[in-house]
Amino acid sequence: MLIDKEFADGSRLILTIDRTQWKEKNIFLIGVIYKKRALPIYWQILEKKGSSNLGEQKAIIKPVLRLLKKYELVVIGDREFHGVELSHWLKNKKSPEKIYFVFRQKQNTYYRKPGKNYEKLSSLPRIYPGTKFFLSHINITQNKGFGRFNLAA
Repeated sequence: MLIDKEFADGSRLILTIDRTQWKEKNIFLIGVIYKKRALPIYWQILEKKGSSNLGEQKAIIKPVLRLLKKYELVVIGDREFHGVELSHWLKNKKSPEKIYFVFRQKQNTYYRKPGKNYEKLSSLPRIYPGTKFFLSHINITQNKGFGRFNLAA
């Protein structure tokens, strides 16, 4: 396998998760970033149109996590994967590998700094190219039990 040849055990792999509509097929895939390209390593055809749900997301990610358990993983997803439930599931995986994630969030997502009230992400100053922004250990939902995450732009 290319991954075994090109990446040492324990090294960091960046994985992309994406879903695309191609002709009549709804394809959900995971790729590994290699030489500035995302190479597909695992995919499923969804038997429906439109966005994936948490169950479908977990179903495609689980075998990849097992396959790549000897690597440190960073999972990157676009706004389709914004739900805090997927982040929480990845954060709490009971497995030896380290799993990190970066998911784009919608502006109507609520966040809360420690000791402050909840606000929508849209209340933050507008982010422009070149702007750097980082909040650590904040709540990313008003729902209870999800713990804290980091927010970066």
